[in-house]
Amino acid sequence: MVLVLLRWLLMSSRQTTDYALQTTNYKPQTRGQMEIFGLVVIVILVALGLLFAVVVLTKKPAQQSQRVKESIQAANFLNTLLGTTVENCNRRTMRELVQDCALASVGSGEWLGDSLCEDGVSTCKKLNSTTALLLDATLGEWGKRYNFFMAGSDAIELVQIRNGDCKGEREGSTRPEIVRPGFSINVTLHICR
Repeated sequence: MVLVLLRWLLMSSRQTTDYALQTTNYKPQTRGQMEIFGLVVIVILVALGLLFAVVVLTKKPAQQSQRVKESIQAANFLNTLLGTTVENCNRRTMRELVQDCALASVGSGEWLGDSLCEDGVSTCKKLNSTTALLLDATLGEWGKRYNFFMAGSDAIELVQIRNGDCKGEREGSTRPEIVRPGFSINVTLHICR
């Protein structure tokens, strides 16, 4: 019986010692570990934030925005071109020359039946030369390749102006122009890459 009592005392003292170790030593270690873990998480988040900021700030403009700019540039050029008053052509606009040229006919690759400007040049030739001059003075000066053409009548399809090869990617704008009710043509400008 004495042995059983001694054994019981030893066991209870060991349990008390284990419990004391658990309550006194374990909790301070947990708090310290939690504080260090929290600091590590904060450092990681700050590093990720800085990495994200560096990536965003050094990123080049997206190719999509360049496409949109070129498309808008082509549309704006067409709007301006068609509203331009032509020199030495009875104060007519390019739009009026387009309409007159669209009604002309074609014979042997030449325009027939289009009216003449003050300087004796036909409206189709004046349309072609003025458009080429304006394209060269803007897009050509900026080093851009382009393809300008019209579709809708035989005469108007002879107006084609190109600067460089335009086989790859391109952005542009097509604008319909009404010649008379029921008859319209398309004016197109592609800016090539």
